[in-house]
Amino acid sequence: MQGIPIVTADQMRQLDRSAIEQDGVPSLVLMERAGYGVFQRVAEWFAPTGGKHVAVLVGKGNNGGDGMVVARYLYEAGAKVHLWLTCTPDEFRGDAAVQWRIIHAYGIPALPIPDAPDPALFRDEDLLIDALLGIGVRGAVGEPLCSLIDAVNRSRRPVVAVDIPSGLDADTGEAQGIAIHATYTVTMALPKAGFFQNDGVRCVGEWAIAPIGIPPTRLENPDCLARLLTEQDICALAPYHPPDAHKGHRGHVLVVGGSLGMAGAPALAAISALRIGAGLATVAAPARIQPQVASFYPEVMTLPLPDDDTGAFTPQGAQWLAERLQRFSVLALGPGLGQHESTGKAVLELLAAWSALERPLIIDADGLNWLARLGSDTPLPAHTVLTPHPGEAARLLQIETHQIQSDRYSSAELIRERYRATCVLKGAYTVIASADGLWLAPFAEPSLATGGSGDVLTGAIAGLLAQGLSPLHASALGVWKHGAAGQRLACTGRSGYTAEALSGAL
Repeated sequence: MQGIPIVTADQMRQLDRSAIEQDGVPSLVLMERAGYGVFQRVAEWFAPTGGKHVAVLVGKGNNGGDGMVVARYLYEAGAKVHLWLTCTPDEFRGDAAVQWRIIHAYGIPALPIPDAPDPALFRDEDLLIDALLGIGVRGAVGEPLCSLIDAVNRSRRPVVAVDIPSGLDADTGEAQGIAIHATYTVTMALPKAGFFQNDGVRCVGEWAIAPIGIPPTRLENPDCLARLLTEQDICALAPYHPPDAHKGHRGHVLVVGGSLGMAGAPALAAISALRIGAGLATVAAPARIQPQVASFYPEVMTLPLPDDDTGAFTPQGAQWLAERLQRFSVLALGPGLGQHESTGKAVLELLAAWSALERPLIIDADGLNWLARLGSDTPLPAHTVLTPHPGEAARLLQIETHQIQSDRYSSAELIRERYRATCVLKGAYTVIASADGLWLAPFAEPSLATGGSGDVLTGAIAGLLAQGLSPLHASALGVWKHGAAGQRLACTGRSGYTAEALSGAL
């Protein structure tokens, strides 16, 4: 998988420096290409631009220089453009100073921002261009920029951010006291790490890349924090089956889970495995709830596990199942498993028996909660996938949920290292951590936040593992199909769909 590199601020600066110092690309060319790239997107998103009132908010750094290039091209396209300056013109330096001289030659109006900016300042504007701070923000945004950003956010005008919404930390995605809430962001060359976590998820809006003249060879395999999955990557991962394939060729998924009140979870995981292409799926559930599990889908087979009428996964059930594991290709452990006191020992016994077979394993839901209690020394096969949501991830690492969310990249990587397994950290822009690096799915779809959605993902990844995909490839393809299915349902007006509908949409 190639993906789109996701970079930190320092990594982006190094790319700029290399292009200038080693490849001979003048910095003014990079700025010109950056501004023109933003203009092209604006012209696409807000066509026709002729006659539109556009205010460009200009800071004194290179981000402001990019904004002045945007202003010039909009002016040439017939827009009624003016600049709001956060500095005096004599504070511009280097390439930004060159752009200011051109703006002055064009006669584009430029005014200093007032001491007390107000949303009314923008009432006659059709569009605002944010070129205030860029990726260089350090510490809390001070005055008068803080009041200006607040006025922009309260103006309810469409905003296009140049490179990154002003006030947003390019690495952490945290607002530095305050940040622009952009409608669109046009980022230079590559997306920034902060787009995909913390406040970045809400502030960036729809984003696009502007090529700025860095030689393509530098962008093919740069130093980066992670990579963003693309449709091209995903299409290459689809399992291949010969014309004479039968269900045995497509693998047999075993789902172990279910407890009193949670009989639907393992059934949903199993049917999702079938819907994504697995040949067979069986749910092993406590005998007390097995009839209920069997009633959901006729395509799913079931095994009743001895449970002493507790409706829970017990050591007795684990021992009975251990003698029958040879027929299964993949184990999915956890959907609806429950927290009965006997279940922890049963989980440990099952994991030991399954690890001896050295076959793929995926653990989700209460399976992860038990794994957190059992510890990182618990035996797991080499091809293991863990699929925690932030709360489960916090238990796996024995920290707080907010710590997981504050740095999702590092959290996923720490889980991978501690448990020696591929980690799928669910949420907006799901993070996949494998031995080959970090990958992000390009979905921030709130409609996926519904009960059972995680069971569908577990089944999808298990079904792909059963068809022979590696843990990384099964995770990437499963996460993509899961997110795309939810997005497609939401776009057809079904924002309140159920997990069963999501599974059907796979």
